[in-house]
Amino acid sequence: MSSTPPSVPVVHCCTHARPLGGVQSILRRHLHRDPEVGISPSALIVFERGPFAEAAHDGQITGLGLRWYHSGRSLRRALMTVDRAGIPRDAVWVYHDLWSLRTLADLDQARRRIGILHSHWTGAEEILEGCDGLVDGILGVSETIRRLGVQHLPALTADRVQWIPYPVDIPRELPRREWSPQERPCVIGYCGRIQRPQKRVERLPEVAAHLAAAGVPQRWEFLGEGREREWLSARFQELGIGAVFHGVRRGPQYWETFAGWDLILFASDYEGLPIAMLEAMSQGVVPVFPDLDNGGRDYTRRVSERLIYPAGDMPAAARGIQEFWSQGISERRALSDRSRSVVAGHGDDSYGKTFARFVDRILTLDRLSASGPAARRPHPGEHFPFGFINRLHPRNPLRRGYM
Repeated sequence: MSSTPPSVPVVHCCTHARPLGGVQSILRRHLHRDPEVGISPSALIVFERGPFAEAAHDGQITGLGLRWYHSGRSLRRALMTVDRAGIPRDAVWVYHDLWSLRTLADLDQARRRIGILHSHWTGAEEILEGCDGLVDGILGVSETIRRLGVQHLPALTADRVQWIPYPVDIPRELPRREWSPQERPCVIGYCGRIQRPQKRVERLPEVAAHLAAAGVPQRWEFLGEGREREWLSARFQELGIGAVFHGVRRGPQYWETFAGWDLILFASDYEGLPIAMLEAMSQGVVPVFPDLDNGGRDYTRRVSERLIYPAGDMPAAARGIQEFWSQGISERRALSDRSRSVVAGHGDDSYGKTFARFVDRILTLDRLSASGPAARRPHPGEHFPFGFINRLHPRNPLRRGYM
C-alpha cells in the first residue's frame, strides 16, 4: 500500500474515455483501481461528453465535448467555463501522452504535473521539448520511451523519469494453455482497433497471401472493432483464407481467445508497448513485430530476434511467420514459454503500485513545473481546428511541438 494519502486527488487528462485503445484501457483502470493504492482518481476528457459509464461513481469524469472543428483556443475556453465540481483543486494532474499540456498548463491549477508516455509517435521529441518546464515527472511504459523523456526534458533529474510496467491482470480462474501436437493451421491473431491510421491493417492480407504462396496453412483471428472490418473480411474471403472476427470481448472470454493463437502480428507505423501484446504473451502467444524504436520491439527481441521484421516490409513479416511454423512443436513450445516468461514481471498490480509510489515521490520533491501565467506556452496551432491540424505532418510549423 502506498503512503500517498487518500486526500491527495489525481486528475487524469485524456482525449477520449470510451474507445477501445490501449490508453483508454489504462485510463479506465486508473478510475477503478487507483483507490486500491491510496489515490482518489478523476478525469478530464476533451472530446467526449458525459454521462460516462466508465466512471466508478458519478461525477468522476468531466467531459468537455469538443469536436474536430474546435481548436486549442476552444479548449482553453471550455476549461475556463466548465463546471469544475468534478475537477478537484490542488490535485496532481496526469497528462496521458502529454496531450493538451502546453495548452492548459496555466489553467489547470495543478499541484504537480506528471506525464505518462504510452507510445513513441512521430513528433514526440518536439512535444516533449515544448513541455520542458511544465512537468514534475515522467513515466514511460518502456525503457525506450523512458529514455525519450530523459533526452528531451532536461529540466527533470533522473529520479523524476521512470519506467512503469504496463499491467497484465490475468483472471485467476483462467486455465494454463496447453500445446496440442495435432496437425492444424498456424493461427495468427490481431488485437486492437481495426483501422488504417497507425495500425495499418490493410497490410495484413498481403502477409496472408505470401504465406499461402509459401504453402503455410493458416487461420486468422481478430479481436477488436473498426471501420476496416468489412473491407478486411472481404479481402480474406477473396484470398480464400479463413478469418474469424470476434469483435469486442471482455473478461474471461477475451483471455480465452488467446488460447487458440500461435502468433500475434503488428503491422503498425508506430507503437509504444501494446497492452494487447503483453496480455497475449502472458498466455504463450508469440509476437511478430516491426522494427520500430519502442518497447514492442524490445520485448519481441527478448523472445527471438527473428520475430522482428523491417517496418512496412510485409513479405519479411511473412517469412518470419513461415520460419516460426517450419520449426518442430518443441521449438515452437519453447518460444511460447519464453514469451510468457518475458512478461512475468507485469502482474501483481506492478503498474498501480509503481504509479502510486511515483506520485508519492513527486509530492515530496520540490515543484519544478511552472504555474499560472508563467506556464503559458502559446502556439500558432491553437488558432486552427483540431481536424485541420491533425492532417498536417507532425513537423509542419503549425503543428510541431503542439499535438
